[in-house]
Amino acid sequence: MISLLHSGKFWLKLLVFGCLSIFLLLAIDMAVLHYLFNAKEINKRANEFVADSGRQVFFDADISRSMFPRPTVTLHQVQVKNVATKKNDINVGEMKIGLGWQSFFGRMTIEKLQLNDASINLVRGSNGQWNLADLWQKAYSGKRLHINRLILENAKFNIQDDQNLQYIKQMNLQWRNLGSSSALQLEGILGGQDMQTLHCKLNAVYHPDAVMQWKDVNLEIDTKVSVLGESNGQWHFDARWLPQQQLLQTAAVQWQWHSQRNQLHVTGNGQNWQVGWAKLFLPQLNGVATAQIGDNAINATVSSTNTSWLQNHWFLPQFQIDSGWQSHLFQTALTVSGQLSWLDMRHWKIDNFSVNSHQDTVNALPNSRFISDLSGSVQGDDAGNGQLNLQGQFDNQPVSISLDYQHDKQQAKINGSIHLAQLNLRPYADNSTSLLPPDWQQLWYRWFRKRSLTAQLSIDSLLTPTVVVNQFKTQLSLNARTLNLDPISLNMYGGNTDGLLQVTNSNPLSWKARQHARGVQMKSFLQDTFGLHNLDGEGDADFDFHGTGVNRQQWLSSLSGQADIHIRQGVWNGIDINNILQNSDSQTTVAYNETSQTPFRYIRLQIPLSNGNTRSSRMELHADNFDIKGTGDVKWSQQQMDYNVLIATRRAQQQTLLPLRINGTFTRPSFSIDYQKLTAGLHTSQQKQNSLRQTLQQQWLWLNQGSGASAEHHETVRQP
Repeated sequence: MISLLHSGKFWLKLLVFGCLSIFLLLAIDMAVLHYLFNAKEINKRANEFVADSGRQVFFDADISRSMFPRPTVTLHQVQVKNVATKKNDINVGEMKIGLGWQSFFGRMTIEKLQLNDASINLVRGSNGQWNLADLWQKAYSGKRLHINRLILENAKFNIQDDQNLQYIKQMNLQWRNLGSSSALQLEGILGGQDMQTLHCKLNAVYHPDAVMQWKDVNLEIDTKVSVLGESNGQWHFDARWLPQQQLLQTAAVQWQWHSQRNQLHVTGNGQNWQVGWAKLFLPQLNGVATAQIGDNAINATVSSTNTSWLQNHWFLPQFQIDSGWQSHLFQTALTVSGQLSWLDMRHWKIDNFSVNSHQDTVNALPNSRFISDLSGSVQGDDAGNGQLNLQGQFDNQPVSISLDYQHDKQQAKINGSIHLAQLNLRPYADNSTSLLPPDWQQLWYRWFRKRSLTAQLSIDSLLTPTVVVNQFKTQLSLNARTLNLDPISLNMYGGNTDGLLQVTNSNPLSWKARQHARGVQMKSFLQDTFGLHNLDGEGDADFDFHGTGVNRQQWLSSLSGQADIHIRQGVWNGIDINNILQNSDSQTTVAYNETSQTPFRYIRLQIPLSNGNTRSSRMELHADNFDIKGTGDVKWSQQQMDYNVLIATRRAQQQTLLPLRINGTFTRPSFSIDYQKLTAGLHTSQQKQNSLRQTLQQQWLWLNQGSGASAEHHETVRQP
């Protein structure tokens, strides 16, 4: 044996035999491959398979073949053409067919079938049948072809279903036969007409002999929703295929949804869902949601029964959303429910639409508000138009709302009317600024950038922190830049008022107001509007103001404009000019006295304002036996005044003037005779003293001569 290994003839024979064996194997390989993968034979068998379907198969004559690791043939530019339409149902850039070695000794088995750059057109006819359904059924009839692995790389499905056109692109699929089961992995991008683009991933295990053939189905979706931003969802379930209904029926379903915007997270469950192409039936749907909007932490539960989706139309016989909103100031409960249905191919409606809400304070005394119990309907169409009709109660008072939303490419318009029997603003006044988020002006502009609102607003009784307003009526106009209430009409303080209010969404916020009041009780009117407490009577007022800012301090510091006030048959509280000099011949200062008053026939105030201050305001008063005229300044933020006036008494053709200064706060002003003006032009102190005494005596005489007449006149006026 050892001598044989050292023999040169042995190695020469072995080398020759080995080379002959390799050449023989290669020759057999080429013969087998050409026998098995003959272009004409493949074309013949492929066309025999589709012969009864009215289709033909074409591919390039350039065929690639390989023997290892398995016998494989590669076809290029494979086309399955519909003879009737002369369109390709299937296009495949490259098709690799790899046979299992066992195919040489028994059943034909495709170890690996790989399709690269495939484009498949699926069309559903008016009878509900898909154009490739016959090929699918033929492939599963008779003796089935055994495939161990199916791979699709960068495939695209164009799906035409009635009026809808969808697609699945960049699709990668792997199907692996595991013996008693099969594993499926799928990834692609789903999109189409009137739908958001979805990036989908699907993993599942197929058990053909089980009741629920599809086990551990896990579906993941990533998308971008216009309202929610970047979002993703996951669904996990077992399911089975119902061939008659062409539906996938699930067992228990666990699902979740997450959106980056507002940190929305929803988890839920369901049972016995039925899913098909362009149709969906959910007997039960439940979810729990959390979100964060600004300072508000939101928790909600969502539930619906027998929800269905067919031909892009939703039908929800009953849905309900219960939510709770909580910030550091308020906690709010909001419940929305109803029945959603599509009236036809374009129009939908929510019947029995119900809205219930309630808000209260946190860590403070109860202050309930936004208490609503509303019901009605909402309807719209696929173009974005809609109508809202609600009736019920808001803050325990009757309310009705009717709005119409019309949308076009350029601008969306909202028109309608809102009527409230009573609206109490007092629970909202203490924290009016906290009702709005910090960026509320940006949100205002963003939401109304391509929208406008016009509505007739009427409130029978409007309760403000200071006054009760009746029969408030206005036309509300709102867009991205301005809020207008024009005209405004209302009854208050025993009279009526009309005017307008305009707010401009600028930085800082600016506003303009006009008011024309007639026949109002001026004591309360002036006290609530200007903080003036001492004038009483019936009168008129005309305002034209403008300013900037969002709170009272900012308003007062920028307040500018003009006010004109007329009061008839009233009294001036705090001073009795008829008896101002009764106690002393030389008295120059009179203290404010709440019980004192000066009756008058007529008073007029002209008040100019500039940046919260008044310069050269004019006052004119007419009583029975004297007149008062003068000018003064006012600091509105400090609620202080400084007026210099002249009291002119009337007696036949004679008239004498008494200068009087009124200064101090609005609530308790002080009154003093202007000594310097009275004695102007006199040199000695004795002359000044004599002039003061003489003037005071004359004023006292003439004032008291007229006091009886004045008192008698006012007694007559005050009689019922």
